[in-house]
Amino acid sequence: MRDFAELCKDLAFDLQNVGLEAFLTSDISTSDARAISLKSSFSKKFEGSTSQDADALGLKVFLESNEICRTFRLEAKRLFHEEVIGEVKHILDDIFFRGPEQLYTWSDFEQDTMVGPGASLGARSYNFYTKLFDSTLTYTDDRLPHYYLRSLRPTSSWAAAEKQRSTEYGFARVVGNRLSFAPKTSKISRPICTEPSLNMFFQLGVGSLFERLLRRHFKIDLSTQQANNRRLARLGSFDGSFGTIDLKSASDTVSLTLLKQILPPYVYRWLEMFRSEQTILPDGSVCELHMVSSMGNGFTFPLQTLLFATIVRACYRVLGIKPKFSDSGPENFGVYGDDIIVERQAYHFVVDCLGLFGFTVNEEKSFNVGAFRESCGGDYYKGADIRGIYVKHLRDEADVYSAINRLVRWCSQSGIPLPTVIRRLSSWCRYLPVPTHAGDTEGLKVPLKYLGRTHRDKDTGCIKYRALVPVPVRFKAPTGDAGGKRYYPGKRKRQIGVNESGLLVAFVGGFIQDGRITLRNEEQRRFKVRTRRTPHWDYYDSAEQCAQVHDWEVMYGMLLDSNSIQAAA
Repeated sequence: MRDFAELCKDLAFDLQNVGLEAFLTSDISTSDARAISLKSSFSKKFEGSTSQDADALGLKVFLESNEICRTFRLEAKRLFHEEVIGEVKHILDDIFFRGPEQLYTWSDFEQDTMVGPGASLGARSYNFYTKLFDSTLTYTDDRLPHYYLRSLRPTSSWAAAEKQRSTEYGFARVVGNRLSFAPKTSKISRPICTEPSLNMFFQLGVGSLFERLLRRHFKIDLSTQQANNRRLARLGSFDGSFGTIDLKSASDTVSLTLLKQILPPYVYRWLEMFRSEQTILPDGSVCELHMVSSMGNGFTFPLQTLLFATIVRACYRVLGIKPKFSDSGPENFGVYGDDIIVERQAYHFVVDCLGLFGFTVNEEKSFNVGAFRESCGGDYYKGADIRGIYVKHLRDEADVYSAINRLVRWCSQSGIPLPTVIRRLSSWCRYLPVPTHAGDTEGLKVPLKYLGRTHRDKDTGCIKYRALVPVPVRFKAPTGDAGGKRYYPGKRKRQIGVNESGLLVAFVGGFIQDGRITLRNEEQRRFKVRTRRTPHWDYYDSAEQCAQVHDWEVMYGMLLDSNSIQAAA
């Protein structure tokens, strides 16, 4: 029986001699700071301890954010506000106007239209083939089916697939998206809206255009910007040169009123066409949305990143701070969603101007003084990464291995052993030793010196080991000679139809491999032990990594001596 409450007691017992403070202060050691962070994070996101009121609280915050958007008015209230508003409009005009009478057009994002990996209203499953070729296509604006059909070349396989799909399923207009909740912390859920399928199709195209504009005008690449933000946050914690800003419900407080005032009209019309005007609440009632979009919308994240980067640049212009860039991205500011980093002297002005545009700074997670900064999953104290361990699940062995490996790594960094916690976790899984570079869920990471007898491949000399690996849930793609329908595995038996042109499109796009369609693991979660091989068990390619591996070996040995970790037979 995996009793998480007992595990939390074990953690408290292991940390009882550390002398934890209630808050991070500049006079404590880095090890103590790591311990404080671990104690705060360990149970914060554990789903098994989620409050019964978490969804209700999430709904309350969502509706409050929507009301803030309804009543928002962009009005200058302080000195320089007018100048900042003017700069924001000017920057956005520069971004979306490429030259005299040269606007971004439909063709600039049409090529990037796509369905997302999650659920869509009307879709019978999550996979690409079923969403686009074996389901009803849903929409909120009558123009969307027309634009969708117009985007298909008449002679293409996609057009042929759509002709068959439309005959069998057709299109369906819906009132809007549907609100649901996902775990955020043990106290509050995160609101997420499931969009109609055609709305999402075009939302992702617009989102891709916004991503290209971010790279072109701000050197922000969303695939790498998190690392850049963490680098700046670490530097800020070391010398105070940067402050980090986090916003409350940022994605739900971008109001339509704001965007109508600051965006070029044709860009605003895109967003208005592709967004959902209403949402269906969990009780079945319909709520009019005054926010432009929510989490679940395909352009929400790149749009808010573009908006906040624009506000930061406008503030810098007013303050006379010149943005700096390198090949890796911006050097004296960082924006990734609502994770914002600015120079120390600009911090208070940027915070004030974010309020001007309708956003609320989360003061508990924003820092400009002291030795702590956090951004994009990085928590830094005096230049050291002190981020704690978040245990979200303990459903199976994969979760247990992940918890053990992350805790041992934390122990090696902090120098604080956690024998009681790790002993209990080790009793919940079998001994399955894997190398340093294996995934955290694949088994217990064991230094080579503690591995015992090894087995090597006769041909390559590589060390063989057994690892717990996920087994993708797949079903055989249907064919015309299979009676027209096939069942595929899952908690609910569903049928899948045969659309040969659609299957061809999915195959060419890489969504069908080896004649099978892979489902997301929302259907079921399976693992199997498979044999793997590695030429380097304790792999490292730098002096820093070598030191980390040494610390890890020392801590592993201490935990092994205390019988916290099960030894090899």
